[in-house]
Parts: sequence; C-alpha cells; structure tokens
Amino acid sequence: MGSRRVSRRYDADLHDELLALAARPDSLVARERLWDILDDHECWPGRSLVGDDGAEAAWLVAQRAIDDVGLQRRALEYLEWAVDLDDADPVHFAYLHDRVRMNDGREQLYGSQFVLDDHGEVVPWHLDDPVAVDERRRRLGLPPLAEHAADMTRQWAEHRPDAARGAD
Repeated sequence: MGSRRVSRRYDADLHDELLALAARPDSLVARERLWDILDDHECWPGRSLVGDDGAEAAWLVAQRAIDDVGLQRRALEYLEWAVDLDDADPVHFAYLHDRVRMNDGREQLYGSQFVLDDHGEVVPWHLDDPVAVDERRRRLGLPPLAEHAADMTRQWAEHRPDAARGAD
C-alpha cells in the first residue's frame, strides 16, 4: 500500500497491555480498552508505537469484536491509515475489511471470512468479483482462496462440536 513511514515513540506499557488484552480478545474489557486506546492516540496502535506483536494484538481484539461493529469500523479507518504509512500489516486490514463488509451484509474482497452453509459445510462468505480475489490475495502475500478454503475446512473438521463426539 504506502511507502511513507510513521515516527512514534515506542510505548512498552501499551505493548504489554495489548498483549494481555489479546489473551481474552472477546472480552468486553478488551473491546472497551481498545476504544479508549483509539480515542487517546487518535491513530492505530501500529508497529512504531507497540511493535508488530502489539499491533497484531490490537487487530485481534478488533477482529473478534463481532458484536461491536462501531469499534470495527473505527479500527478499520485507523488501520487503513496505518497500512498506508507502512505502520501496520495489510493482511490485518484485509481481514478486518472483509469482516466489516460481512457484518454489513456486503460481499467481501479478500475471501477471509467463512460461514456454514445449509449443509453445515464451511464456505467463503459472498465474494465481490470472485475472478479477481486470488490476485487481491496474492498482492498481500496470502495463499490462493482454494488453498485457504481447504485449510478452513480442515480446521472446522478438527474443531466442530460433533468431532469431539466422534460423529460422522
């Protein structure tokens, strides 16, 4: 995306806090704290501020905030700016972008979001321009959609509720 760099002072305390929040990314505490961080800093907590793992922790909280689409939209806006400034991972932007579009009932661009179909099979959420999805994924260093779909199917087979009972 962008080539400009951001110069922010590294914040070790915020880094550590984000890693702790990512241990429970679905918690209300994590979501509320991410709102506060976005309000306080008025930017995405990117690489320069919290390092790669801190930025990934912030993304995980935003990505998992399924019932707080407002937080996801706010995070997406700041994350897009951070990616443009080479201060965040564009893959994080792609996944959150698809999640927000899916929550809005819109087609996804990168094929990162999967749902269960009527037969209980894992399938990608609706795609905008399916012919171009692999090229969009390739530009971000993501594998082709078919490969990602096979991995998602394998993961679902390993973790679905009936797998624990040994059901077919």
